[in-house]
Amino acid sequence: MQEVKSTVSPVHSKLLLLVLGLSALSACLVTVAFQVLMIDVAASFQVQVGTASMAASVGSISGITFGLLLAVVSMRYSHKLLLLGGLACTILGALGYYFAPTFPLLLASNIGVGAGIAIVSAMAYSIIGDVYPLEKRGKAVGVIVAFTTLAFVIGSPATGLLASYLDWRTVTIALTLPVALASLVSAAFVIPKRQQTKASTERKQFSPGCKQAFTSVSAVAALSVTIFLCTEGAIGYYSVSFFRDQFDLSVGWGSSFILFGSLAGAVGGAIAGLLVNRMGRKNLGTITFLLASILTLMFTFMPTVELSGSVGLLRFWFAAMASTAGGSLILEQLPKFRSTMMSLNAAFMNIGILVASVFGGLMLNSYGYQAVGLALGSLGLVGVVIWVTLVKEPCPTTTKT
Repeated sequence: MQEVKSTVSPVHSKLLLLVLGLSALSACLVTVAFQVLMIDVAASFQVQVGTASMAASVGSISGITFGLLLAVVSMRYSHKLLLLGGLACTILGALGYYFAPTFPLLLASNIGVGAGIAIVSAMAYSIIGDVYPLEKRGKAVGVIVAFTTLAFVIGSPATGLLASYLDWRTVTIALTLPVALASLVSAAFVIPKRQQTKASTERKQFSPGCKQAFTSVSAVAALSVTIFLCTEGAIGYYSVSFFRDQFDLSVGWGSSFILFGSLAGAVGGAIAGLLVNRMGRKNLGTITFLLASILTLMFTFMPTVELSGSVGLLRFWFAAMASTAGGSLILEQLPKFRSTMMSLNAAFMNIGILVASVFGGLMLNSYGYQAVGLALGSLGLVGVVIWVTLVKEPCPTTTKT
């Protein structure tokens, strides 16, 4: 398919990428706060920590639902409008966290959180496909991954600091609402409307994109690997509680680990965006996903907090690089139906989170954190096998930078 050149100026292009990154960051902040304060939330509602961790499963089901819906409606409706709707869902989810009087209502609030993450991430990648040429998309995807991990770099220490003075409800709303509102306003003014191209005139046809996605072995395999990427990556979701429980560390120490791990991930994701064109999406993903999975297997078995923390930091680095490679590859699987692929990717991403939250929660309640690390790391290795054997590089990479 012939690439459509954007009329967006270089300055506007950089500002647009900043706004997309900020939107992706804001959609993750509720999850960041919950991850750091999971023990406090569990104590507040008098449930087990493993049970509280399953709150993510509701958000995942919501993300799956909205991801599949987006795969259809994104071919007809503006990507900008859909992204704004995703940010609105994030705001509603944050308000739900603040006002929820019972644990079931807290679970219901995760519908908005899951929908926000799915919609914003899918539309951010789709807008990148609309606006940026092929040789710049890898870098742009790397920036989005970096901003997503920056949510933890900023959110974790801010959560730890605010938790010293405020309850978990106030911390969540204070951390999330201002950033989400700023993202909503900036996105409304900066993101351009999609250009009228041959591809966009065909968007009224709902079924062809989904049909092509599910009849391509490589596309289905790439989407399936997203499940395993997110399942393996869920070890970070349990890391703060692991350190607090196993080594009797404070919330501040746990949030500091997330800070440095997410910073490593942000740098790794950005560097991966620069390496995509040189190494190839598949080669880069193979190496980094394999290393991340092995490190997940090791993480909870280290005898000291120093060794465990070091392994965890390396895992953040390679996992973010694998996410960049995976996102870049999926974006180019079906160039004519990028929004459909990225919407399906959001659904599959949430399937992975759902599997990790339910399976990981059950393993945690029954066998402990070591079983969680062993299970999630093993699933990551399964994803590596699928990636190597079934996923194809969709187009030749360029050496342009």
